[in-house]
Amino acid sequence: MYKVLIVDDERPVRTAIRLAGEWEKLAVSEIAEAPEAQTGLQMLEAWKPDIVLVDIRMPVMDGMEMLRRASARHPEVKYIIISGFDEFEYARQAIHCRVLDYLLKPIDKVELNRALSEAVRQLEEERKVRELEQQQRMMSNLSMPLFKEKLLTMIIDGDRIHPPILEDYKRLTSITKQHVLYGCAIVQVLNFDEVCASRFKGDSFSCYFALTNMIDECCAPWSQGFSFRSYKTDHEIIAVLEMGTGPDPKVFSAAKITEMLHSLRTLFGFVAIAGIGGFSASFEQLGESYYEACAIKSSINILQSGNRVLTEIQAGRKAEMYSIMNKKELLLRAFESGNIEFTRGIMNGYFDLIQQTGYFSMDDARKSAAEFILMIEDITVQLGIAADSPCKPVSCGTAPVHPSFEDFRGFVFRVISLVFDRIQTGLKDSEAFNIIRIKNYIDDHFFTDINLAMFSEQYYLSKEYLSRLFKEKFGFGIYEYVLKVRMDRAKELLDDPSIKIQLVSSKVGFNDNAYFSKAFKKYTGLSPSEYRSLTLQSKKSI
Repeated sequence: MYKVLIVDDERPVRTAIRLAGEWEKLAVSEIAEAPEAQTGLQMLEAWKPDIVLVDIRMPVMDGMEMLRRASARHPEVKYIIISGFDEFEYARQAIHCRVLDYLLKPIDKVELNRALSEAVRQLEEERKVRELEQQQRMMSNLSMPLFKEKLLTMIIDGDRIHPPILEDYKRLTSITKQHVLYGCAIVQVLNFDEVCASRFKGDSFSCYFALTNMIDECCAPWSQGFSFRSYKTDHEIIAVLEMGTGPDPKVFSAAKITEMLHSLRTLFGFVAIAGIGGFSASFEQLGESYYEACAIKSSINILQSGNRVLTEIQAGRKAEMYSIMNKKELLLRAFESGNIEFTRGIMNGYFDLIQQTGYFSMDDARKSAAEFILMIEDITVQLGIAADSPCKPVSCGTAPVHPSFEDFRGFVFRVISLVFDRIQTGLKDSEAFNIIRIKNYIDDHFFTDINLAMFSEQYYLSKEYLSRLFKEKFGFGIYEYVLKVRMDRAKELLDDPSIKIQLVSSKVGFNDNAYFSKAFKKYTGLSPSEYRSLTLQSKKSI
């Protein structure tokens, strides 16, 4: 919908135009009037009409002066002159003021609507052109970063790129300058999840978008680079840098990226570290710079909190002798004992040994975390959790990046707690039936040779844990319960005087009569014969 402003000092003329215009057909929704040029200029500024009809002859300021001022400030408006004077000079001046048409008074309805229709047509065409240009800009803004990200990723990965595509990219991104060096910086955000949750309501896309935009803005004054999210490592940003051949590019970029990390922390709360690879005049050698930057970043000593922007690989005394795999047997016993504090104490001892070395890199933490996961999974198997058992803990997955020693320590403790709880919960949920089955088996086979190992092997449970579960459920250890069932059955048999004590002994699982008598007396306080005599006397007295 369009707006029309009529500027004329004669009210009848303004009224005639209002009545003659086919406004609804022309999609004109609003019409305003100004009685003189100065008011017309003010309304043009404030109301912003699309079409302005201007009288030439007006007091104080004539229409030509208004048109000169108006067209200079608002060239997009369509201007139509209305005048009672058919003079060529006015028409010539009107052309210079970008006037669309020149109408003579009295206003002819047909001519007025023809001029208005042409104004609307031009406005509509210009609107379509603007929308098309805006769509093209939007597509360019969306597609160009994706194109750059895809192509740079391919170069870094060493994929072969069709030469014309590479040349098009260089042309579009102006990578044709002389004396320019190209390199990669890897920025690892340490608290991405925390910032994403608190600042971006958990929207990781928006968080990455803000992060890469901020890095690009910080790098723009000194490097016409481009940053994008890495899909190899979580919370990692790859920044492709362009540097002049003047100062040492590594030293200069390290200083600038240090400032950039400070800005990221100040504005968004991001805490990050960075590694910077070498620079080369060949754009196609970015892959070498990327992998050097990765190695430098991975070598950062996470036992220290010093410089977090590095240009060279760090080195130190390795803690290889303190492999986490050396703790496997201790951890196995700790899980069997069901004591999580004992388990944590074992790992704290391991952490203390690492800290004594003074050097533990991000790569060391990654490898140790991967070994730890494998060890934990192996421990669950040794605990007797069958491969097809529904209570087997799920895999903890691949080891994440650990940019600080506290983060690595926290990861280990979280896995211990998770797996410990899953094992305990899983066994309790699934073994209630098994424990009853063990009890039922004892009740039915108490006279046979029963030992803990047979149940441990049958139900894939450690002896210690199985015995503890049985006692928690029934109040007796397994051996205690076997003895109880045998003694209770022996009492029943001794109540019948026709059954010899030696037969009673064999019926309740004792091959040695003397051993049975000793066990019975220890359990009841009476020998089998004393128990029988006492029972018979009790029956006679009744």
